[in-house]
Formats: sequence, C-alpha cells, structure tokens
Amino acid sequence: MKKMISGVVIAIAGMSGMTQVAQAAEPEVRTATVAPCSTASKDEIAALVKRDFLQNRIPRWDADKKTLGTSTPVAWVAPDSIGGDNAKWTIPLKVRGDHTDKTYQVTLNCQLGEISYSTPV
Repeated sequence: MKKMISGVVIAIAGMSGMTQVAQAAEPEVRTATVAPCSTASKDEIAALVKRDFLQNRIPRWDADKKTLGTSTPVAWVAPDSIGGDNAKWTIPLKVRGDHTDKTYQVTLNCQLGEISYSTPV
C-alpha cells in the first residue's frame, strides 16, 4: 500500500512539474490596445511607440529583459523610417541594452487602437 501511495505522489509531482514547464513555455503577449491615433504625425507615432514599449511592454517581458541585459533599455524610433499611413503604420523600434541591441518590428493600427510587436531580432 505504501509503494502505491508513493507512486501516486511521484506521478502527481511529475504532472505538476509538466504544468509549470508548459506555462513557462507560453509566448508573451505581443499585441495590446492603445488609444486611437488616426490623426497622429510620424513624430507623434514615434513617441507613442517608444513610450508604450518602455512603460508597458518591457516591464512585462522577462525574456526580452534577459536578452537585453536590462529592464531599462534605451529605445528610439527614427520618424523617417516609419511606413504606412494614418490607418496602419509599420515602425522599426531599435532598443539598446547592456548585452545587445535589438530591433522590434511594430505594427500600429490606429483605427482599431492596436499595437503589435515582433520578437526582437
């Protein structure tokens, strides 16, 4: 009887570990809502993306903080590199950390109020 109970406890502990691994492997959410921005200029779009990344995204993205080597990276957008129009913008966001520099491709749908970030490259 003791061996059977011991085996059940080990099986439950193993299943618990598998659940934790599965949860850890889930990708971080890379899409969020933002205020509508259909009348924004490219300079305003650049500022919006930079502010959103630094205030709302990087604090939540542990893998990115680890890759960059900091929770307070330097981020910038060159307004002349922004493509698209007032409905949908594509923005290359450059980020510098202690370990490396990365670029995120950001899509900003001003009509829907949605921002999406690629994984950094």
